Amino acid sequence: MRKGAKENIIVVCTIVLCFMLTIGLCSVFSGDGIIGVFSAGKDGSGIEAYALAVGGYSDMTLARNAAELIKGRGGAGYVISGDSIEIIYAVYPDEESAKKVLVALDESSAYVKQIKINIPKYKWADGDIKTAVDAAMGYYKISFDSLYNTANALADGSMGVEDARTEIRVLTARINDIKSAFYQNVSEIDNEDITQIKLALITALALLDNIKTTGPVPQFVSSLRYALVQLVYCRQAL
Repeated sequence: MRKGAKENIIVVCTIVLCFMLTIGLCSVFSGDGIIGVFSAGKDGSGIEAYALAVGGYSDMTLARNAAELIKGRGGAGYVISGDSIEIIYAVYPDEESAKKVLVALDESSAYVKQIKINIPKYKWADGDIKTAVDAAMGYYKISFDSLYNTANALADGSMGVEDARTEIRVLTARINDIKSAFYQNVSEIDNEDITQIKLALITALALLDNIKTTGPVPQFVSSLRYALVQLVYCRQAL
């Protein structure tokens, strides 16, 4: 990728993440933070998210210091500032996994809360355009599953560093293919929904590009989990 193109993608990603924060915003760890869990909603109306929250921080400096410690152990160390300052350690695909972490954490102040991510209806889309939109939105599950499985396999030693790097390259190629197909299929359509989907695809690619695949294994795992957390919040912003 040319340097200019790469920088443009990172700028777009930054804009999306700022927008996210404006509108609302692993293994078991012993520190404070949030562990989010995401699965398809039972009624089909959205994606359910179960967040395991433990404590909070009143001081950003302390939170950032704690986040660095979490990253050193392979956690995402993603800091969110709202009513209180919280840190996300990792995200999981189902409620059962969250409950297992809650039990293993054995922290009396921990609690589980549900978050719902709406699924846009795109009622204006039909026929081939609806097919193209549905295919493009599939980027989220593909990316989530790959990042989640790769991070866990790398963390538990069932996957080596080189194989993990290959997984990221393969995922990047898949999302690029989805992006290219979508751009081609909607080339004659210009509306806000199409623009948002394009932005989501560009952002997903930027997140993958920013994963640090060098250095100690915990750092690689942490970067994978950090990208996964960002992916989830970017998806929520749609």
